[in-house]
Amino acid sequence: MIMQMAGAISDANSLVTQIQNFFLVGVLGLMYTVSIAYVWGQTKSVLKAGVAAIGGAVVMAIVFNMTSVRDKIGEDIKNPSGKTTGAAVRVIDRIGPLDGDRR
Repeated sequence: MIMQMAGAISDANSLVTQIQNFFLVGVLGLMYTVSIAYVWGQTKSVLKAGVAAIGGAVVMAIVFNMTSVRDKIGEDIKNPSGKTTGAAVRVIDRIGPLDGDRR
């Protein structure tokens, strides 16, 4: 009985992984292609379609690497690198006119 439950859990995990891959690759890839085709259809501009392709590629790269991006950001928040933790601030008391503050 326990072995059957372990097999069912393994099968469910495999099914969830396949569904996630379908949405990541299939649906996101289709959205990417359709968005480029939409921009091209509306503008007939190679430049704008290229910008849409590059922007979509950046979004897809972030989505595909979401786990590593999340871990990297979390690690940076926990352990900030660098020797200084504060920021340098410059305070300006008064800004005069451009002619040298003559009245």
